[in-house]
Parts: sequence; C-alpha cells; structure tokens
Amino acid sequence: MKKLVAVGAITMALSGCFDKGAADDGLAKAISAVNAIEVENNSPDIAVKSWWRVKDSSAVVNGEICKSNLKLASPYFEKLTQLSTGDLSTKGRCDVKPTAFDRQITKVDVQSDTRAVVTAQIKNVSPPEEGAILDDDDKKAKETGEPFQYVLERRDTKSGWKISKISNFPSYARDWQEVYKKHEPSTNRYVYDYYQ
Repeated sequence: MKKLVAVGAITMALSGCFDKGAADDGLAKAISAVNAIEVENNSPDIAVKSWWRVKDSSAVVNGEICKSNLKLASPYFEKLTQLSTGDLSTKGRCDVKPTAFDRQITKVDVQSDTRAVVTAQIKNVSPPEEGAILDDDDKKAKETGEPFQYVLERRDTKSGWKISKISNFPSYARDWQEVYKKHEPSTNRYVYDYYQ
C-alpha cells in the first residue's frame, strides 16, 4: 500500500510540473491516465483488479519518466561516449512498451468480515525481445506463470478493502515469498560494478 501512496504522491508532485510546462506530452498523458482511474475497493477481488489497473498505468508513467530523465542526462552520456567504446558507454534504455500481463483470479477466500485472501495466476504475455532464445524451461514458465496471493484487510464492514500483503510462489521456492519486503538499512559493503 505504501507503493500506491508513493505513486499518488509522485502523481501530485508531477502534476505541479505540468503547470510550469516542464514535462513533455507523453508524461502528461500518462499522469492524466493515472488520474482517470477509479479506485474501487468494495470487495476483495475488485480491490485487487483496481490495484492491477493502477500498477499497469504506473508502468507507463515510469517509462515516460525514464525518457524524460534520459533527455536530462544527455550531457552525462555524451561525456561517457568521449571516454569509452560503445560497449561501455551505454546511453540508457527505456522500454518502448510496458510489460504486459495476463492476470486471472483463481480463488477469493473471505476469511472474516475484515480479512480476505485473493489468489491469482499471473503470466508475462509480452513477446521475447529480439534475439532472445527461450529454452523449454523458459517456455513452460512463460506459459504457466506464477501464483500470487493478495491479503486484504478492512477496519469494519463499512470500510473499503485494502491490500496489506502480496506474496508469490516462484517455481524455485518452497513457500510463498513476500513481494514488498520492508527496506533494511544498507551496510554499503558492496562495490557496485555499474558505478565503476
């Protein structure tokens, strides 16, 4: 839920930029699309579907922010190009199309008046990038997707449902794994190769 609030805060902050003419058309349209989404949470499954709509629209916003950031960072990339060969001086990349998903709710378990669990099977339906080769395991994983579980809570029967936890069950795992883990303070022990 904190991520949803963060997207909302970003949306409000960016909408102020539009008044000053600082953002381009693509970003303005993406933010406008987010603002047009009606958030519905009167039942657990409708709340999850609403969450998916917001997440899909945020992918478009993030793509437009990436393009805007690349334009702003062009002096940086120009300097790197002067100091390295093409293999090292990447100019950055923004996905042309957001990743597409097929999401199917497989079970809604209303456990009490204030708690429910929605289970879904989610597949990445974006085509492989040019040059990518899918082996048999990749094909099977792509066709199968992964199960996800959304725990929803509400204060009372008059309140709307809110997602409190999202977990998935990847093929390599033995149990559900929490998707949005609490941030742990960094020890800063790693020498990140990207910055070198």
